[in-house]
Amino acid sequence: MSRWLCWTRAWGVARPRKLQSRFLSTHSSIEHVRVPCASSGGITVSLHNISKQNATTPLMIIIPPFSQPGPDPITPLPSCFQDYPAAVINYRWQAQDGDDRGDEFPLHWPTPIHDVSFGYSWIMDNLGSGRDISTDPRPAYVYGSYLGASLAAGLALTESHAPVRSRPMTIRGLIALNGIYNWTMFLPDHPIHKIKAKPSSKRKKGPLRNPFLLDYDDPVPVEEEGIFTSLKHQAPGLFSGPSNLFDPFASACLFFHSANLHVPDDFTTPLSSSSSPLSAEFTAAIDALEAAGGSLCNQTQPADTEPADTESAEELLSRATTLAKQQKPPRKGYLVFPPRHHSTLRLPSTLFLYDRPNKTGRGRGGASSNKPNNKIKNSFQTQASDLASLMMRSLDMHELPRPKQAAPWEWEGEEGLDSNSGFNPNGVARGDEDDARMREIERRVQSFEVDPSSSSSSSSLGGGEGEEQGGLGGEAGEVVGEWLRERIDEDFGEERDVLV
Repeated sequence: MSRWLCWTRAWGVARPRKLQSRFLSTHSSIEHVRVPCASSGGITVSLHNISKQNATTPLMIIIPPFSQPGPDPITPLPSCFQDYPAAVINYRWQAQDGDDRGDEFPLHWPTPIHDVSFGYSWIMDNLGSGRDISTDPRPAYVYGSYLGASLAAGLALTESHAPVRSRPMTIRGLIALNGIYNWTMFLPDHPIHKIKAKPSSKRKKGPLRNPFLLDYDDPVPVEEEGIFTSLKHQAPGLFSGPSNLFDPFASACLFFHSANLHVPDDFTTPLSSSSSPLSAEFTAAIDALEAAGGSLCNQTQPADTEPADTESAEELLSRATTLAKQQKPPRKGYLVFPPRHHSTLRLPSTLFLYDRPNKTGRGRGGASSNKPNNKIKNSFQTQASDLASLMMRSLDMHELPRPKQAAPWEWEGEEGLDSNSGFNPNGVARGDEDDARMREIERRVQSFEVDPSSSSSSSSLGGGEGEEQGGLGGEAGEVVGEWLRERIDEDFGEERDVLV
C-alpha cells in the first residue's frame, strides 16, 4: 500500500419541478441564492464569479467543512479557487444535544445529504449547459473538508457520469481534505478495535496480499487526537442513530464493500456488553416453543392479555437477536461499484489530502509510546487510505482490468509460444501494458500528506471562520491548485468523439 501513498440507491431525493430562488444580496462577484428543500425549509447557495464565465467553463462546487449557524450562513472561498466560478452549498448539519432545542427541522443526518442533493440539483439545472443534445455537459469539480468531505465523496461518487450530451453537468473530479469516509470505524465492534495477541504466521507464509487493501490486525489500535477525536465524540449528535453510520452517502467506503459488523443499539456499547446471555427461563421458553412445533403461535391471544406479556416477548426477541449477533459477526463482502451494467457512472479523478499524523500515539494506559506496533490505526490518513485503496481496487478489477491472456492456440499456436510469450495478441508488451495501467490508476486516485498548519481548523465543530475553518493554504493550496489545473487541461484535451 505504501507505493500508492507516495502519490498518494441513486441520489434519491425528489426534485421539485421548479425551484423558486431568492437573491438575498449581491456584493462584487458574489451572489447568495435561497434554495428551498421541499418541506424541510431551505439552504443558501453562494455563487462566486458566475457572471464572469459561460456555461462551458469548469465549475467548482464547494461543500464547507462544517455547518454554520443562522438562516443565511456565509462560507468564504479558499484562495486556490478564487480564479474559478464556484458554487458553495451551505448545508445544515448540527450536533443535537440531549435536550429538545425546539428546532423546526432536525439538523442531524439525513438532513445534510438532502440539502446537498437539493443544492446540486439547483446548480445543475441553473448553471449547467442545458439539456440540448448538441451541447457538452458542463464539467464540475467538488471540494469538501472534514464533514464536508464525507458529503463531497458521496456526491462525487454518485454524480460522476461519463460525458453524455443529454446531461447538463457531470462531476469530473473530487478533492477531499481530512474527511471521514467510514463512520462505522468509530463503533466499538469494528474490527479495527480488535487486538491480536501475536501476529498470524499464516499471513507470513501465505500468498502475497492485494496491495490495494489495508490490514487491521496490528496490535493496539490508537486514534488520532484533536479534531478527529472530536468528530468521534460528536457522532451521536450528528446522526440520529447508529444505523445512519452505515449509509454509504455518509460512509463512502460502503459503496465498495458491505459492513463487517452488526448495527449496535447505541454508539458506545459493544455487543459483547450490551446484553447478557439469555437466562435459563428464556432458554426453556424457546425449547418449549420448538417442542410444540410452533402450534402456540397459531393460538388466538386472549383479549385480556396483560401488556407485560407482550413486553416480555419483545425483550426475549431483542436479547435473542443480540446473542445471535455476538456469536457470528458478518463478513465483509466486496461490491462492484460503479455498476458495470446499464450505468454511466465512473469513478472521478480524486485527490485525497490529510494532515500529517503525529509520530507518537497514546495507548490504552494513557502514556505516549514510540513502539513500532503502537501506531495510529484510525486517523484522517487511515480514512483516506481506506477509500483510496477501494477506488484503486475498483479501477484495477472493473474499469481497467488486465486483458485476459490468450491460450497459445487462440492466436499463433504452440509454435509461436516462445516468441510471443511476452506480448498480448495485439503485439503490445505485457510489461508495458501493466505499467500503463498502474500509471493510470495512480493518476486517477492520488493521496497527499500535508502539514497541519496548511489545512488548519478549529478543534471544535463549527468553530473558526474564514480559511482557518478547514481552508486550503500553504502547501495544501499549492497541491490542490496544481492538481486542478492538470485535471482541467486533461479534460479539455480529451477527444470529443467519446461523447455519446
